[in-house]
Amino acid sequence: AMVIFGASGDLAHRKLIPALYDLQADGLLPSSFALCGFARREYGGDGFAASAAEGIGRNARHRGPEGTAWENLRRRTRYVVGHYEDIESFKKLGAELESVDAEFGTGGNRVFYLAIPPSMFPPVLRNLREAGLIRSMGDPRWSRVVIEKPFGRDLASAVKLNQLVRDVLDERQVYRIDHYLGKETVRNILVFRFANAIFEPVWNRNHVDHVQVTFAESIRSEE
Repeated sequence: AMVIFGASGDLAHRKLIPALYDLQADGLLPSSFALCGFARREYGGDGFAASAAEGIGRNARHRGPEGTAWENLRRRTRYVVGHYEDIESFKKLGAELESVDAEFGTGGNRVFYLAIPPSMFPPVLRNLREAGLIRSMGDPRWSRVVIEKPFGRDLASAVKLNQLVRDVLDERQVYRIDHYLGKETVRNILVFRFANAIFEPVWNRNHVDHVQVTFAESIRSEE
């Protein structure tokens, strides 16, 4: 079972859910897979599935949502309304996951994907632990946590967050994805030039026509 925290947000609808749909269309998702969204937004009835379908239609590689690929993913999708700082919401999530295990045979194996603002990482990690949703490494049922977006604002906050991660998870249970890492490369391009004797003599107006940085997003950079 894959749980997406922040399932109502932009990352989930532009990247994560369309990617899952593409995997389903390619026949790469196991029959025991299930998706559970978790967010604060209230969706009535099939509202979350309808919102997911809209994101798939705009962003998936495969045409869709349509056919058996969409039907299989839609019927195995659940949604839990909850608050990231509320332990009772996580207990409700746990009950939903138990139901998913029984219905789809997911075997208690879970991936928790944190597609949420960095300020919410600490309460979510703590509540996952307090609600008993993180399996120990000795348990045959496995747990994994994916942390996406900036991993701290600076060295001090990154160290603090990493300490919490290691308190809650074994290192083998966590995946960190920081899609701002390229920003530092751009910022350091002058340092990279002048600190390297092999590049400095030729990285100048006599040898370089121009430098182009592509921001491959349709949203504005400040977002």
